[in-house]
Amino acid sequence: MPMSLRDRAVSLAHEGHQGLTKTKAFIRSKVWFPGINDRVDSLIKDCIACQALTRSKLMEPLRMSEMPGEPWTALSADFCGPLPSGDYLFVITDEYSRYPVVEIIRSTSGHTVIPVLDKVLAAYGIPKILKTDNGSPFNSYEFREYAASIGFSHRRITPRWPRANAQAESFNKPMMKNIKAAEVERKSWKQSMYRFLRQYRNTPHSSTGVNPFKLLFGRETNTKLPSIPKEKRPELDEYARQNDENAKTRMKHLADLKNKAKSNDIEEGDTVLIRNEVKKNKLTPIFDPRPQTVIKKKGTMITVSDSEKQTTRNASFFKSTKHSAKFSDQLDEEEELDIEIHPKEEKTNLQFKVVQHVSANHHHIFKIMSVK
Repeated sequence: MPMSLRDRAVSLAHEGHQGLTKTKAFIRSKVWFPGINDRVDSLIKDCIACQALTRSKLMEPLRMSEMPGEPWTALSADFCGPLPSGDYLFVITDEYSRYPVVEIIRSTSGHTVIPVLDKVLAAYGIPKILKTDNGSPFNSYEFREYAASIGFSHRRITPRWPRANAQAESFNKPMMKNIKAAEVERKSWKQSMYRFLRQYRNTPHSSTGVNPFKLLFGRETNTKLPSIPKEKRPELDEYARQNDENAKTRMKHLADLKNKAKSNDIEEGDTVLIRNEVKKNKLTPIFDPRPQTVIKKKGTMITVSDSEKQTTRNASFFKSTKHSAKFSDQLDEEEELDIEIHPKEEKTNLQFKVVQHVSANHHHIFKIMSVK
């Protein structure tokens, strides 16, 4: 086959957007020329429609956070609910001891959350860092003012990436299981939750090997079972820290192995596609086909920009593409042609506008619209 026709032949073979293997099988059953496999590889890799519809196999390796230096210096906060009663649970967890505090609230608004948080900090002390998601009560001006006035740093996790607040998430699951069990048994979910909290706080944590109450307060609390005095405070802290490090190392190894994790090579200035978070219908592609430019990268958190807005997500939400950000403008390119139609049976002229739309797969679609 002549050199001038080879790219055209590969494009025709990929018209149905079949995968790599099928496209190669189809074109090789019809024609052949040197380097045919490489040309098919290159075409499919650069096909914006296929990129938008193919799931990304890349998962970022887990990044394990270091254990804070002291108890109650770094906290995580999260919400659970709504429950059938209409209540929400405001959960605050100490990242050092894993000691949880749970407050029952009627609303997640800033006006409700701030006084409740103030009560908790009055009882336990002011932390250096409070880590939350990007929910509306934590994004408000009032919350920023409260954090500044009381003296802690507010750190928000990567949007749409709950793994970044894993400690709060890992506590919420067994707590909600307990509440659901109470509903099944027709018992008071509040009393059941309080019993769960007492037991959870006095059970050695899977990461530290020490129960949260003892690691926070430096002593055992009374339970229904007798206890024997064990390690003193200095030995206890070192024991918990070593256990925490070992547990996180095991967790990272297993998770990275399961997900076949690999660090991405996305850098500032690269062009990427971002995963669609909401599927409007079954034809919604996995990735938005409009390329965007990476303007900031901090660890696994990437910020991209198009002509309208900036978006920050975990690196697993992105896929590299060779298409430039300017290509996104071409996806919505419209060309207007004004024409006049003169009906035979009417004296008045009707004006129409023909709009040419260039779609993502380069098809030209014409729409005729009347002009009043």
